[in-house]
Amino acid sequence: MVELLKKASPQSASNIINRGLRFLKEVKIEGQKITWAGRKQVLMSSLMVIFLSIFIGAYLGLLDIIYNFIISLLVK
Repeated sequence: MVELLKKASPQSASNIINRGLRFLKEVKIEGQKITWAGRKQVLMSSLMVIFLSIFIGAYLGLLDIIYNFIISLLVK
């Protein structure tokens, strides 16, 4: 049994190396297919995220103030 493992080791090692190299070549090919957004699109998307974050934060803050006021009236 040990002899079989010793004989299979060099082949399996080279097989692993070949599979690893093939994987890296495929990664490089897929990496070349990536297209990045343009400057204008990135700027508009960022502004939309900032605006919506501020809007939702203000909305939740307003709800918090209203609920605190109602609860303070009920507790009195």
